[in-house]
Amino acid sequence: MKQFEEYFNINALSDEFKETIKPQYKEIKELLSDEMVLISGDFYGIQKFIFEGLGTKNASKVLRAKSAYIQLFSNYLAKYICFRLGLDEQQILSVTAGKFEILAPSSIDIDILTDIHNKVDTFFIKNFFGLAGVGISYVKCSRDDFLDTNRYKELREKVAKSVELKKFKKFNLTDKESTLSYDEGINNQNLCPICNIRKGKDGCSICKNFVRLGELLVKKESNTLTNIELGINIDDSFIIDLKIDNSIKFYVAPKSNKPRDFESLAQSSCDDLDTGIKALAVLKADVDGMGNFIKESDVTDSFENFYLFSNGLNDFFSQFVPKYLRKKYRDSYTVFTGGDDLFIIGAWDEMLKFARELQDIFKKYVKNKLTISFGIAVIKPSYPVARIAEITEEMLEDAKEVEGKDAITLFGESVKWKSYLNTYKKLDATFKNLKKEEEKTALLYRLLEFTSMSNNVKENIKNTIWKSKINYLFNRNMSKDSITTILPILDESIEKYPKESKMFLSEYIYTRRKV
Repeated sequence: MKQFEEYFNINALSDEFKETIKPQYKEIKELLSDEMVLISGDFYGIQKFIFEGLGTKNASKVLRAKSAYIQLFSNYLAKYICFRLGLDEQQILSVTAGKFEILAPSSIDIDILTDIHNKVDTFFIKNFFGLAGVGISYVKCSRDDFLDTNRYKELREKVAKSVELKKFKKFNLTDKESTLSYDEGINNQNLCPICNIRKGKDGCSICKNFVRLGELLVKKESNTLTNIELGINIDDSFIIDLKIDNSIKFYVAPKSNKPRDFESLAQSSCDDLDTGIKALAVLKADVDGMGNFIKESDVTDSFENFYLFSNGLNDFFSQFVPKYLRKKYRDSYTVFTGGDDLFIIGAWDEMLKFARELQDIFKKYVKNKLTISFGIAVIKPSYPVARIAEITEEMLEDAKEVEGKDAITLFGESVKWKSYLNTYKKLDATFKNLKKEEEKTALLYRLLEFTSMSNNVKENIKNTIWKSKINYLFNRNMSKDSITTILPILDESIEKYPKESKMFLSEYIYTRRKV
């Protein structure tokens, strides 16, 4: 079995954050037998579930709550499956980021699993119009599949294929009521103002539950509610307590015991400056090539390795990141962070600093064996919430198109993290020598124009004139010191790294633009 230190470097985290990572080992030898079934649950349609239909005004009230709901529902469903199948809850191997696995004897009644799946489908069609759901799949396995390295690798591949196949068979509508029949008579006068989907002039019962959950998430103390109180119920005979503790409470900036709204977060940007735009940054990121890494590394040599690696990675995102935000970047709102990805909204200048720091910490934590790519959009707080999810997903996909990944998409450009950070550090140090009287907005925008020209020289040879233009601009407007110290570095950066230079200049302009 691998040791935690062979996968992760906990010393990449400062002392105050080390306790957020808890190396976990699960002993399963007593659960193994010659014939077993490995049951998997996968909450699909997460983005639609969280964002679909939400209006900007009320989004902050429920976004984080809907994300927490996914984890709570996954916990509930894993325990419900054990209840129906007569299993001990110790047979739940894992519940993370909307996924769970349960190891069961082969003697279980598969018809019960089918019945559970039908109940789950009915619940999501009735309450969420089929925008999301949970796929329940299973594969047969044996003791040797867990004890033999090659066979465990094959088992992981079988599980992955089984889960993926279930996504293509989400709902069987032939034996269920029409979706629309569950909520008739909806019109503009009685539509829920939060979800804009269900009936409820003052808020539907489901959204009211989300609002209440959202308020619990910003409180310091833990809370325990039944699944009924949380609006999670597929069987009246099964009622359990679900704990809302630090494993659920990702950081959300509070205000009067409620989540701060996006307008408030935007107003917090550039607080330490007299100027600067008031806006949000929406940050979406995930680990590059996780599937291939798991296949090609020794992670799947054994259950112990897989369990240790999965939990070590999940702890980084679900425990370290929220605490890091709480300590250093309080003007933020965690929509989701766990598994191998994250989605955070916050004051735009803070989020850009956070992204640069997190990328560095992550690479050190995983010993440079993995990389992470980011898509970051700078937006006004009134930007449509549903479109926020789409645009950041598109930006992340653009970053993933960069060869070798380990990339960032920001201000319309996608580049490798290394070249972006090198250019940022060089220009940041250089621009500190820029005198206040030289920080003219028009001049900065001209520099931004030159980055575009440099980037498009191949398309139009006339764009090479940017070099003479920048020399003329500096000689006409800048001091001799700036001409000798700033111009050569800026000239080189724009020529060799036009995209990265554009990203730096855009951020620099936004922090100084008067609004």
